[in-house]
Order: sequence, then C-alpha cells, then structure tokens
Amino acid sequence: VSHHPRFSLTCVYFYTMSDPTPYRHQVGGWHKGIQSCVLKDKEGLILKPLKLNANPTYGQKDSNPMPRSSTSDSRKDSDEELNPVCKDELEFYQHLQTSSSQEDVMLKSLVPRFFGSREVVVEDGTAVPHLVLGDLAAGFQLPCVVDIKMGRTFYYPGKEQYKNKVKYATQRELGFCLTGLRVFHHKNGHLITELRPDACKRLTVTQVFEGLEMFCQSDSSSSIDLQKAVVTQLLCIHDWFLKQRTYKIRCGSILILYDANQLGNGQQTLQTATGDPLTAVVNGGLGVCGCTPKPQPMTGDPLPAANSDLEMCGHTLTVTVKMIDFAHVLYSDGERDENYIFGLENLIKFFNKRVNIKR
Repeated sequence: VSHHPRFSLTCVYFYTMSDPTPYRHQVGGWHKGIQSCVLKDKEGLILKPLKLNANPTYGQKDSNPMPRSSTSDSRKDSDEELNPVCKDELEFYQHLQTSSSQEDVMLKSLVPRFFGSREVVVEDGTAVPHLVLGDLAAGFQLPCVVDIKMGRTFYYPGKEQYKNKVKYATQRELGFCLTGLRVFHHKNGHLITELRPDACKRLTVTQVFEGLEMFCQSDSSSSIDLQKAVVTQLLCIHDWFLKQRTYKIRCGSILILYDANQLGNGQQTLQTATGDPLTAVVNGGLGVCGCTPKPQPMTGDPLPAANSDLEMCGHTLTVTVKMIDFAHVLYSDGERDENYIFGLENLIKFFNKRVNIKR
C-alpha cells in the first residue's frame, strides 16, 4: 500500500481469505453492478476493499492544493478546477487521524473508527488492500441498515462522464438516493425488505419514501424515538457542513443503523453504544458530536435543532448515524458543499415530519 508523505503511515498486515469472513450486514458497496466483498476479521473489525489512486487528477494541478479563503480574488469558478484532497480513501482517513484543525476533529467524530489498512491475499495470490474500520452494527442482533448516497451530482475531476449522468432516479430531485436497505420486523424478526443497489437505481421518489417509512417501523411504539435519534444525529452532520469550508465530498454516503431487537412495545432509553460515546442521541441538549446544531434559515420548512426533552425509560435503543465513503473528497476553495447540503436537508425534513423537533 502506498502512502503520501503528508500523512502518517499505517501498519499493513497480510491475511488470507480463510482469516476474515464475508460481512453479513453489508447492504451497499457495489461497483459496476458487482457487490464489493466487505469482510469481518476475528477481532470484529470491518475490512473494506480499497480502490487505490481513486482520483485521477490528484497531484496534476497545484503542487500545494490548500484551500483558499472564501474572500480570495483567485477563487475558482467550477468544480472542474477543484483539487482532490487525497488520491484515495486511505489517505483521507490517515489525514483525519493526524489533523488538529477544528473541522477535521469534528468530522472524525462523525465517521466510523479507523484502524489502518491491511492486505488480504485472495485465491489467485493477489494481495488486495483494505481499509480497517469499526463495525457499526457490533452487538446488534437484527441490524436494520440504510445506505444513502448524498448529492445531486456524483461528478469529480477526471470523471467527466459523471457530470451530467443521472445514476439514480431521485438524485436530482431529492439530492440523495437509496443504495441499500435492509429492515427486520421488530416483533417477529422476519426480514421485511431488502433492496440492493441495482433495484435502488430504479426507485421513484415515492418508492424511496416508502422504503424509509419501512425503516422507521411506524407500527412500533418506539418509532418516534427512533426518528428523533436519527434527526438529532443528522443535525450534527448538518452543523458540520454549515461551518466547514474546506471540503466538497463527492459520492459520499450516510449510513443509519439500529437493532430491531431493541424496539420493544414500551418507551426506550436512548444511549451510547459501548465504547463509542458519539452514537449517543442526546447529550445534555447537545448534538452527538458535541455541537449545538443551529441550522440556518432556508426556503420552505425550517430545519429543526436538537432538543433535550426526550423522557424515556425501559429498554435501550442504540441508533447510529455516520458519514461513510471518502474516496472522492475535493478542496472546496472556501465554498460550502451545497451539493451535499441540499440532499442532507431534504433527508432531515423526511425524518422530522412526524418528530417535529423545534428550534
């Protein structure tokens, strides 16, 4: 595995295919119609296949592609001229581990835990590099998972064919699309629905909303609490995007998970997952990332802010919302990432329509 001198090195271990096993909770991660094989090792860590040198224009433009101030006269006019932050997802995760900037420290709390990189030797003897990440579904018996790709466009420099291409029917209208969904019923444990990326590409706006409705388990008395948890964590991501002016994230996703087995008939106590305090739903009225979400006014329905009025007791319900997929991150040149924000705000509105968290 190659490394860029700006970022710290990570240890590389060699595994054979007999060591890790296929990760059974994977719902997304498809490339050109073929699902990538995400693995899980004996330590419970996730091994995600890494596409090296994912950004073809990395290093071809500015020798020092640091973001310019938003007031700079030399501000770039289009995304075509923006520079990739790293050549692949490994380098971006390495960057987050060593950066002390406020934006990066906050972002680190919104992504899966990073444990370096390893190589898996496949049957033909080829050593395939993998990212090593924490398992967001660890401890879940019936993990319900939705993978949501964000943005109206998936274009990044060097991939001009994506500039006007619509891969998913809803991406232009909603600014997001489902790329994977699995839901188990909270009472009988039966699989309610499972959508793979090939089917998700054809979903209409109505069908996307129907899929998210299934994910919310409206027939459960805990459905409102579940949606409150999702909204609160989405607001922390939204808060980060409103503040930061360093990155534009292309082809990024948001992963939302909970355990259907934890959805009881009574009210739930929303609390942190063991060893990961950042999956807490409410922390003394603060967002899960330690911020106080204060969304900016926008046209249409206002976005909510997190509140601390959740009075719940009984069973434990852990809900996790994380940003994933950072292979294509661009320097924003002092601009907001409006492409991602547009979809994020629409996603928040959906989950908040019944919860109605007020500012």
